[in-house]
Amino acid sequence: MKTKLLALAVACATASFAANAAVSDTWSAGAAAGYVYGFDHHFDGAKFEQEGYGLKLNGEYNFTDWFGLGLGYDYTAKQHITAFDNKSSLHSNIAEVYGRFAYPLDNTGSDIFFKVGPTGNWASAFGETHYKLGAVAGIGAQYAFNDNLAIRGGYDFFYKNMKQDGARVDNGMLYVGLQYTFGAKKAAPAPVAAPAQKTVRVTENHTLDAGILFPFDGSNLSAEGKQAVAEVVNSSNNLQNTEFEVYGYTDRIGSDAYNNKLSQKRADAVAAELQNNGVTTLKASEGRGKSNPVTGDKCNSVQGRKALIDCLAADRRVEVVVTGDTTKVQKQ
Repeated sequence: MKTKLLALAVACATASFAANAAVSDTWSAGAAAGYVYGFDHHFDGAKFEQEGYGLKLNGEYNFTDWFGLGLGYDYTAKQHITAFDNKSSLHSNIAEVYGRFAYPLDNTGSDIFFKVGPTGNWASAFGETHYKLGAVAGIGAQYAFNDNLAIRGGYDFFYKNMKQDGARVDNGMLYVGLQYTFGAKKAAPAPVAAPAQKTVRVTENHTLDAGILFPFDGSNLSAEGKQAVAEVVNSSNNLQNTEFEVYGYTDRIGSDAYNNKLSQKRADAVAAELQNNGVTTLKASEGRGKSNPVTGDKCNSVQGRKALIDCLAADRRVEVVVTGDTTKVQKQ
């Protein structure tokens, strides 16, 4: 009978090497029952009935797929000690703290494991309770039905369940039980295909009022002018591989030579401020004088110099052309 029970327990404990390994950052709880066989030492003049049963509870936290820490409680019963015609049941209570070391066997998480740690034992026999410190070592495997529920089998050896007057009892437990895992990571949903995108080259045109940028007839940037240039740079942050071109213009008052020189100074002032704001891809800085007026002929009938200057304000400007790449979703 003993041999059959031992064979059955070993079969339960080693039923599957395709087992589910611990999942990192999860914790689990389990319960098991099994066959207990005791090993007696120095039981002079006493008879020890070694076979019994055991119950097991445990909780574990898995730091990785190969290492975790566990707490357990074990209860053994149905073993007997007979001394001088006095027979007593032996009941053992075991509190264990252990490290669980797993060996994954495949990509799905199969493993076998080894556990080891200290125990606190209190055993009762002949109306007395004996308290001892001991140790546990064990091997086992588990098979998971899904992300949460698994069956676990194994063998634990408990050293020094009881020790009194030189006599000692160690117990071995072959067990099988269920383990429930909390916090198991679910499979990630299938990725949604990103919409097709293409890169296109775009051009942005910025017209800066010379009246804001510079004093009349001057080329030194004002504080408002520097802010306006900074805003142009900021507006291009959504583009890649940018290139900048700067063109200065004046109104039609004054000679060509004078206006060409003034517009060049103003273009160069804006170009320098762009560089102060981190622009390194400046393709052009060009003064175009009074060419390409935007007022057309609407100021032709204006009388008086001040009124004409006011009317031609739109012609006095600096244009910044920004070219860069952007991505756009392609229509399906």
